[in-house]
Amino acid sequence: MNRLNTLASTMMGLSAIALPVQAESPGVYYSWRSLETDITQCLVRSEAALAESGLVGIAVDGNSVSGRAEAATAVFICLENVEALETITVMLVVASNEDESALTLREALKRAF
Repeated sequence: MNRLNTLASTMMGLSAIALPVQAESPGVYYSWRSLETDITQCLVRSEAALAESGLVGIAVDGNSVSGRAEAATAVFICLENVEALETITVMLVVASNEDESALTLREALKRAF
């Protein structure tokens, strides 16, 4: 009986280790607005806003610029408006597991842009 109990305990322990750990999904917060500018200037302003707000790992990829803070990740996306020439829609997305940090960062980035 001892051997059976030991085997059962070991199997329960192994099954607990094998179960995937589910992390909490981050909150995602966004904002957007239209501007009379071009993609290049939108990207320059986005990069400057991220740097001014203390984000690191800033990277430009096509029409977007992203960066990381301690508790959040942010990305600006610059989109040409087909219907209104010479205007851009800039979208800001911030994701974090800390809602207050994400909202504070989003507002700081909006002001810095």
